[in-house]
Amino acid sequence: MKINGMDSRDILSGLVVNLYKKAINPSFEFPLAIRLIDTPDLAKAIFLAPDTFVKNYFFLESLSKGRFSANGEDWKRRAAITQPFYSQATTVLDEQALEAIYAKHIQLYLHSSQPKLSETFINAALEAISRMFGLSNNIAWPAELVSRARAALVDQQAIAWLGSSPKLAEQSQRELRLIFAEFSSLWQADPELMQLLDQFNARAQGLADFSAAGELLQSLFAATETAASGMLWAIECMTRYATLPAIMHPELHPAEIGFFLDEVLRIFTPVPYVSRVCTKASVINGQAFAENEAIIISIVGVHSDPKHWHEPLLFKPKREEFVNASYARHAYIPFLSGPRACAGMKLARQEVKCGMQALLKVFAVQACVEPRGLDYGLASRPSVQLERYLTPRLEVSV
Repeated sequence: MKINGMDSRDILSGLVVNLYKKAINPSFEFPLAIRLIDTPDLAKAIFLAPDTFVKNYFFLESLSKGRFSANGEDWKRRAAITQPFYSQATTVLDEQALEAIYAKHIQLYLHSSQPKLSETFINAALEAISRMFGLSNNIAWPAELVSRARAALVDQQAIAWLGSSPKLAEQSQRELRLIFAEFSSLWQADPELMQLLDQFNARAQGLADFSAAGELLQSLFAATETAASGMLWAIECMTRYATLPAIMHPELHPAEIGFFLDEVLRIFTPVPYVSRVCTKASVINGQAFAENEAIIISIVGVHSDPKHWHEPLLFKPKREEFVNASYARHAYIPFLSGPRACAGMKLARQEVKCGMQALLKVFAVQACVEPRGLDYGLASRPSVQLERYLTPRLEVSV
């Protein structure tokens, strides 16, 4: 969708690029109608006050309501519905099980006639969350329908930033209503999944405006988009260090992969910014916020703060702060922090680690010297076509 003559995706990607430029050069100025927060201490204080600084993810609620966009008592009630599944996720899916899931999908990618890395990792993450919810079959998640939903949600985000004509806004909302109906229809054909949604409904008794399908939709987008983003950025970073044996060896020690992944998520966090609205006039860490004031918190900026990171703009595969566990926890928040931190953060991080291990057993990663770029929709992704930099290892049968 074109908004004010610009493509929606370009609008959002441009915003994230500007956040990186700001991290590199604090004096860099770019058009932004709301206040930018990019220091760890202030971001921490805001995240610890979720009733004062509430989420304003109205673009997401154009598709469905759920725990990831809800606030206050509504969030607490919704969180209680799915939290038991997230709390036991890494018990239901230990590292061996996760690596087996990713190994299976990487083999499918290897033998595909038209392989796409992003779809491979989305499908692997989908299988992981399907198992987390106790399902024996994967939840229906057709690539074409997901792509339509992603594009329409990106339109809604861009509209939220720049505004648009009522006609364009309604066009996007109508598309999302159709998409929601298509997902609901697909899922009704799966008796086991319908039993899960019945569980959601039973736990939501008395909760106004609740849709079990809507709750599940938010969970699936949150789980699949961020896990795929983490995997894609991990590969992109490996292409920049393709001659470094300590990174590329297929039998790499899990701790080495962990340090490398920490650095990937520090610089290329899947969610590079979040937005909040202040519900009442407040003073936080000496800064005054007005009632109904909207803010944007740059996770990119928090992760690049020179007071907390030595040479923060350099990618270090074995960054000293991670090796020595000496970093300030509130300066490293790839899954946010406070009471509203990502429900599936432990599973998501473990997925990317296990996915990397599975990938390195099948592929060697070749060096890339293309200019680095990013594409932002629901999560940040590298713009480089990574498929061309993966080569099957000689011992792998193709």
